[in-house]
Amino acid sequence: MIKRGRILAKTVIGICLLSLIGCSGRKPEAQQAVEGSVIPDSEILVPALLETGGGLQDFVPEGWTLLDSVELDFNEDGISDYVGVLDRILSDTESETAPDCMPPRILFAIASDGAGRYVLDFQDIHLIRTRAEGGVFGDPYEPLTAEGVSFTTHAYGGSSWRWSEEDTYAYDGGEWYRIRSESTYGYGPFITSYQRDDWESGVGIRKRRSSDSDRIEEYAASEDPGEEDRFDVEYELSLDEPLTLYQAGMRWWLAPKRRADWRVDAFVFSEDVGLSEDRAERPDGAARTEYCDEDCILYTFQDKDSALYYLAMYRFRDREAAVLAESDTAIGNAEVYEGKIYYSTEIVEAVAYERTQGGPEPAAEEKDTAGVCLNRMNLDGSGKETVFEYRYPGTDGEIQENRFPYLSLIYEISGDEIVVEVYIGDEPHPVYRMNSDGSGVQQIGQIPAE
Repeated sequence: MIKRGRILAKTVIGICLLSLIGCSGRKPEAQQAVEGSVIPDSEILVPALLETGGGLQDFVPEGWTLLDSVELDFNEDGISDYVGVLDRILSDTESETAPDCMPPRILFAIASDGAGRYVLDFQDIHLIRTRAEGGVFGDPYEPLTAEGVSFTTHAYGGSSWRWSEEDTYAYDGGEWYRIRSESTYGYGPFITSYQRDDWESGVGIRKRRSSDSDRIEEYAASEDPGEEDRFDVEYELSLDEPLTLYQAGMRWWLAPKRRADWRVDAFVFSEDVGLSEDRAERPDGAARTEYCDEDCILYTFQDKDSALYYLAMYRFRDREAAVLAESDTAIGNAEVYEGKIYYSTEIVEAVAYERTQGGPEPAAEEKDTAGVCLNRMNLDGSGKETVFEYRYPGTDGEIQENRFPYLSLIYEISGDEIVVEVYIGDEPHPVYRMNSDGSGVQQIGQIPAE
């Protein structure tokens, strides 16, 4: 059950980017209202592209440039179609003073509609990283590629720790779907995390290994050609249905950075949440989790008066913020899956530590994190339950000689299964696999393996 707060009239306007431009043939109402014009947002103008034109350049608005394009025939009429990327032309002042607040790049496609005529198929501002989203390496953009009725976006960035991203979208039945995705993360050439999803086969591949400095040095000194492919944990996941291009953009963790309008018209509260409305935080001022989709985002905040932690959901269409969970410990990663919200919390208990190792003084009790939990609840905050719990060995009331290491949960849900990695400071991290309700838990490895 939900408790409703009063209606709020205040409009919250951001100063950076706006996500009113959608994608695919079904345009959001906001885009339809400004077709062929520009949408102002403080200092940034995001154009709604023309619906028709004679070629690529006709779809490039004033003040913007065609950064890249590829040729393909996605509507299979024998005439070339195009997918392109638009970048706004910045003044010297903008380039120097606003490196972390760059305008979005526009990914778009135009389809032939007879010789010499093209129609806009989609435009999207979420799927291409801005020039400021590459880290020390600078602009992360790498050229588009295309084959058949599909195209692929590419990005590469970081510093000493580097990452890469590739996503392939294919045209099928009048809609674009993400059919493949591949990403890496590592220190220079040493890859610590590899992920590949292939929705045509329905299989996802995960490879993980330790990022310990000794392991990296061993890798650099090794002359064994097989060392590059040796990971601590490797497994496959069944993938859920492929996302449309629009869904993929809205569910990317960077998508909220493209939004400026975070107006909240109403706060609502789960029945077991005791927070008053005047102390509830809006999503633009809180710590947003990495989960977002076409309907909502999840965010967390801590009440300064009570020191309690809260998990909330902001719905774009209703402009409603629902505070759904309350905890006396920090709330970690959260996501929505199959009508449930999953989120992690800590187990904080009084722990007895020796004052002086081996000395006569009595043990001193203090609060410390003794474990971590993965929880889930219904979308209205009801039905809260713990689906997985990990307690650090030795937390059963014994006097501790050494402090517990830092503990946290890293997890992924797909194909009605959960894979959980328990991060345990400098110690090996166990990796578990289970059903989405927490049943059938089995350890499938650890990082590092030895």
